[in-house]
Amino acid sequence: MSDPSEQPSESMPGQDNGLKPLSNADDLSLGNPSNSELSRIMSRAGIALANGFPLDEDDDDEEEVEGDYVAVDQEEDSNEFPYWFRRPPTHHRTKLDELHPFVQLLSTSNVEDCIAVENAFPEAERCSRDKFIYRLTRCPELSLGLFTLPLYGDQPKPRATLVGHIIATRTSEPTVTDRSMRLPSEWKNERWSFEGDEAVGHEEGGRTIAIHSLAVLPEHQGKQIGSTLMKSYIHRIREALIADRIAIIAHDHLVPFYESFGFENHGPSKCQFGGGGWVDLVLELGNESS
Repeated sequence: MSDPSEQPSESMPGQDNGLKPLSNADDLSLGNPSNSELSRIMSRAGIALANGFPLDEDDDDEEEVEGDYVAVDQEEDSNEFPYWFRRPPTHHRTKLDELHPFVQLLSTSNVEDCIAVENAFPEAERCSRDKFIYRLTRCPELSLGLFTLPLYGDQPKPRATLVGHIIATRTSEPTVTDRSMRLPSEWKNERWSFEGDEAVGHEEGGRTIAIHSLAVLPEHQGKQIGSTLMKSYIHRIREALIADRIAIIAHDHLVPFYESFGFENHGPSKCQFGGGGWVDLVLELGNESS
């Protein structure tokens, strides 16, 4: 299943989630340094200026950059330097930036959060609480969540909010199947679960990562969260060398979205979960073009 809000026309953030280094070199307007307050401060600190910016007097004594500021010697007026050396973003802030997002693996402690996110789907297509517990117990390393943690200033640190997730298991089949989506009845007592001669649920030796849910909270849809999650997830799985492919099922209108990541359309799926009507999509991880 997949988040219905995102379309392939969205720009895709990079593997760093779209957060760019900060710089204000193009935004400073200092005027004539000889007549400015900055010139007075620099002069008292023993820093020469050229065209309004510090001039290195010794190539072997480079300034060190740490965090959002340039390191300077502590002089009488050094407390004024952070004002001049702040480095605000040069790129246009997006709705995703405003969430101050980060991604991390999920665990059973996130079950209630996942249930809230899953409500973005029609009821028949939602993952159940028991399935979340099962999947986040057996294979939490195949999950990924995108959280928001706004800046809190002097207030107590708030709890991070899960705004989107990817939940998956392993299967020995090349596509997502009904049996790979099932909840084994005795999974708490059995390491491997079978119905007849076929494995059901998570197969630890499977070389296909079967994504069962890519979902985003309704109030945060349209902010490139699904795109960010998918791109990060593909990168993590590819770099870990733990599978041959990633598979997902989606409805027709989302096929172009997944194709933009390199997934190939394998036609109508035999999976009848949620009433059927799905399309099989597969990304072969040996294909570096994605």
